[in-house]
Amino acid sequence: MENGSAELEVPLLNESDSPRAETDPESQLEVPSDLGDDTPRNGGVLNDEPVFESLDYDPIFNIVSEKSTKSKQARRVYGYTGVTLAKWSITILIGVSVGLVACIIESSQEYLVTRKKNFTQRNISHGLVGTFLGFSSFSISLVLVASCLVLFWAPAAAGGGVTLVMAYLNGTDIPDFFRLRTLVSKIIGSICSISSGLLLGQEGPMVHIGAAIASLLTWMHGTFPNPKKVQSSSDSRSCCNNLRPKAFPFDFHNDKDRREFITAGTAAGLAAAFGAPIGGVLYSLEEASSFWSRKVMWRSLICCTFATMVLALINWWEFSTSLPGSMSFRGLQPVFIVRDLPFFVITSALTGILGAFVNTTHGWLDKLRPRSTHKLLRILEACVVAFISVTLMFVLPLHFGQCLPVPDEKTSSGTMDKDYWFKYTCPDENPNTGVAYYNDLATLFFSLPRQSMQELYQLSGQTKVDFTIQSLGIHSISVLIMFILAYGIATPGGIFMPAMLVGASFGAFIGRVLEAMFPSGNIQPGLHALVGTASMLGGVFRASISLVVIMVEGTGGIDFILPIIVGIVVSNWVAHHVHHAGAYESDLERLGGVYFLQTEPPHQLLAMSASDLMSYNVICFHEIVSVAEVVEVLRSTRHNGFPVLRHSQLDNSSGGGKFVGLILRQQLLLLLEQRAFMEVDSTILSNPRAPKFSPCDKQLSKEMQFLDHAMRVYHHYHYPHRRYLSSRPEALNDLDVDEIMQAISSTNTKPDTPVEGDIRTVSDTPKKVLALDLRPFMNRAPITVRRECSAQRVYHIFRTLGLRHLCVTDSHNRVIGIITRKDIAMAQKQAYVSKSRKSFQHWDSDIRSFNEAREDKKDRDKLFNLP
Repeated sequence: MENGSAELEVPLLNESDSPRAETDPESQLEVPSDLGDDTPRNGGVLNDEPVFESLDYDPIFNIVSEKSTKSKQARRVYGYTGVTLAKWSITILIGVSVGLVACIIESSQEYLVTRKKNFTQRNISHGLVGTFLGFSSFSISLVLVASCLVLFWAPAAAGGGVTLVMAYLNGTDIPDFFRLRTLVSKIIGSICSISSGLLLGQEGPMVHIGAAIASLLTWMHGTFPNPKKVQSSSDSRSCCNNLRPKAFPFDFHNDKDRREFITAGTAAGLAAAFGAPIGGVLYSLEEASSFWSRKVMWRSLICCTFATMVLALINWWEFSTSLPGSMSFRGLQPVFIVRDLPFFVITSALTGILGAFVNTTHGWLDKLRPRSTHKLLRILEACVVAFISVTLMFVLPLHFGQCLPVPDEKTSSGTMDKDYWFKYTCPDENPNTGVAYYNDLATLFFSLPRQSMQELYQLSGQTKVDFTIQSLGIHSISVLIMFILAYGIATPGGIFMPAMLVGASFGAFIGRVLEAMFPSGNIQPGLHALVGTASMLGGVFRASISLVVIMVEGTGGIDFILPIIVGIVVSNWVAHHVHHAGAYESDLERLGGVYFLQTEPPHQLLAMSASDLMSYNVICFHEIVSVAEVVEVLRSTRHNGFPVLRHSQLDNSSGGGKFVGLILRQQLLLLLEQRAFMEVDSTILSNPRAPKFSPCDKQLSKEMQFLDHAMRVYHHYHYPHRRYLSSRPEALNDLDVDEIMQAISSTNTKPDTPVEGDIRTVSDTPKKVLALDLRPFMNRAPITVRRECSAQRVYHIFRTLGLRHLCVTDSHNRVIGIITRKDIAMAQKQAYVSKSRKSFQHWDSDIRSFNEAREDKKDRDKLFNLP
């Protein structure tokens, strides 16, 4: 929880005392499966504590950073520091790494799928049952590896990961999402789950993999020094002189800079999957990223280009400007005619309904799936889904597949060689005629999905072979069932490729039907398959421009852009009227504790102001605050932001101090850890109205520079992948708080030695207390709004600037409230519930009036206008 309630003058309340605690949605919302090692799907809490926290995209402007920046400016060499060169170098390295990983995943799953296909063909003549058992055993073994990696080692590797990448780039930290073991599990698990026969793809995991690679390459490595014993301010210099953590020479390890690298890695992951560098950039802009700039666009483009170039070099061992990806389709030959557009509209509308059906069904099944705490049930679910998928692959071709002669180069509409066509149970090659046969339905099931889609896109009106109408219809229904069952199990895998395969198969089926209905119309089933793919993606994901560019770049044909646009536009419109949101938006709505801020503010905020959003009672600190007070506040609350006040003699008796800055929890924890204390008179702290200290005019020292730098990279050293732990009481206990409190107690009880000639008694001498000076480190320029500010304007400010805390002040610059991401989401929900309650009351009143009218025959006849 970002902030909460307390009295203005720093009383100590727990978060359960917050006025909004009763309406906390975290007790009702649900965390996606397998998000953390101990993350139950019970509302996004661990032991009733939140597991998600907002990221700090807003930089801290304090005295130390201001002075440090000025000193660094003087040391520049002709205006250059090398930071820009380092960032571009890391961007290129991210792209190269993503291309290498994409090649590993593609080649590995192609090898395993081909070996399974050859195994089936070699052994099917010895017995279908034995072949089925061997095939299914190997597939279930792969699923076991993938699911065990997810459930017992890296739970954050489950699924495609695109939704959580979106949540991170929107400003929410996801526990364990970018750590090394999650990346390794994602790569290995994706290879196993895709090769097992589950209808899952590598495109979604590649987005997560690209983001994880970018995170690891920009992560600061090193060891943080152990805290020293409690020392006075005079000894702090010797303490800080020993603090030399290992780090990169450039300081871009903050959340804002890392967000730009992760955005580029996200774009590169999808670009490598489709061989579409422009499409990857647009996808990151349209779907994944919440913050965009010209600099991010250039960095993403360079990263995508290097990722696809590396993949092309490895695949062909030579440079090629076509940049083929793992899901690219080249050499398509169907002819597009403008008069076919009405037929494309029919295909797009039907496929859009199919995409909306997938999202609706996934929402229903998600409520029935076992929770992540039931790990054995989750493993059993994945194995059962794999067994059902393998059973469909073996049984359906046996009963419904058609044995057709293998087409030669003159009669074939595609570009596949003879190894693509799968004989299954069809007769052997005729030695007299040399004609070989293949099972069309088995060929679609057992081949690589990329190869099957390539062949479906090549279907033309002149060719009457390849795949029959019956086989295409059965294949469409079966892969749709396999897609729905596999969507949401505890294994790595995305839904891009399954959606494309379902759309291609269903589009080809519609094309064959239209071809039979209009034999003289020169219908191109391959174009309908291509339109069906684009329409299915539009119906499932609801994206627009990025999908158009991805499909055009992936197929390498600009001639197909008009049918693709028609398919995506029509399917988006139709699917929106069947199911209100796409796959990613629906998953975000089900995330417990993750408050995603959309591009546009919700309409519920139209009639609200900042005072309706804010938490009224805020815990505040003074510029000089006692250590005991800080320890007590951190121990009794989980807040992450505390306004800093300055009192003066001009403040009236009823008002608080003036708002001068904001201090974060991580800054306070670091000051306590490094024992950056000072001794002050107790009378100064006990009288908030008394003039305290003059403005901070301390000399900039190495100790202050180190403390400021350590505060900015605090989460790189402390709980690096689970920053929510810093808000727990254990984080404070790890600092040996008992020793601090004992030192404070001994300091308070130790009397000052009277000076010779001093007539004061020991009791009159002011006591010394340990305190923290927040002035050098607090953010002196936090964003604030007035209470009268429109809620929609607050939403735009909060989202555009990537804020974590937004303080609300009055006309005298006094803090009267604070707004966090959670406050906005809760206010939106409360407004929606209130509106629904009013609508229900109005509806209930109408029903009562109707029943009362029915009691009287005359009124009833009048009500229904009866004679």
